[in-house]
Amino acid sequence: MTRPSTPSDTIRLTGITATGYHGVFDFEKREGQIFTVDAELSLDFRAAGRSDSLGDTVSYVGVAELIEAAITGDPFDLIEALADHLARDILRTDERLISAEITVHKPQAPLTQSFGDVAVVARRTRADLESTVGAEWLVDTEPMLNPQQTPSQEVHAVLALGSNLGDSAATLESAVAALSESEAVCVVAQSPLALTAPVGGPEGQPDFLNQVIQVATRLSPHGLLELTQQVEQAHHRARGAQNGEIRWGPRTLDIDIITYAGFQVSTPLLQIPHPRAAQRGFVLVPWSWMDPQATLEGHLVADLAAVAADAAHVRRADAANVPDAAEVRGRRPRS
Repeated sequence: MTRPSTPSDTIRLTGITATGYHGVFDFEKREGQIFTVDAELSLDFRAAGRSDSLGDTVSYVGVAELIEAAITGDPFDLIEALADHLARDILRTDERLISAEITVHKPQAPLTQSFGDVAVVARRTRADLESTVGAEWLVDTEPMLNPQQTPSQEVHAVLALGSNLGDSAATLESAVAALSESEAVCVVAQSPLALTAPVGGPEGQPDFLNQVIQVATRLSPHGLLELTQQVEQAHHRARGAQNGEIRWGPRTLDIDIITYAGFQVSTPLLQIPHPRAAQRGFVLVPWSWMDPQATLEGHLVADLAAVAADAAHVRRADAANVPDAAEVRGRRPRS
């Protein structure tokens, strides 16, 4: 007798809508526009059908949160890249998922013609998580890690800091000291300060001071995130539009986790390695100053820095001679 095949059941989310800043044009990254995402997830939920237990299926709440975070998060030039990123990240959240089909709609795309919608569709399976087709850097060689898992021994993480309000040099120095004061964190290396023009956001804001540091820690990834956000808050960072924060606008302090011991983390709260670090000269350049042999996803950081679009605008800054915010206010941001 022929045995029945494993069913491919479906969870479908449609019309998840938020404002994002994706696009190849400067005004798209500056002003933002509406994006809508549909997701169709294939899995076997016979066990959930019998048990009526959430633990036997994939929570669509978590998937919706991840989609919204991707729409409103770091910008991609192409909606194809956003769709690919989302499909892969959703598959990584639960091994029970067989495939993910993501449709990204861009109804306000900058076309001169009359049109109803522009959309792209990415279909990915678990096999695609190991695929090297089309782009070598998409290989997922880093093991996944439970973001709440405390390491059994000290691990190293790389953090990127930035500030462009107030005395930014003093703020970065204070932030590094605050991280060092935690019993679970030891700062083991620091880059020189870098003076960089802001990317995106409102015109006329001050240049940033950026710095990259390496820490040794016994905190879990989410524990380290909580600590960095506490340090941001202590330096008067107000997160979120509801607290008056302007996207890519001026801020007293920003701390991003770039890498964590070679592990990969993918949750609505945290993406490690940082999904846009490989294109950010204001991260890559000072990181390469700190550690010329550092690597990111199998590539030498110094090589990534050499081809980053904004790398030519990143320069070393002597903390004793950093211009006041008032002196650099009004400089046009680089594209």
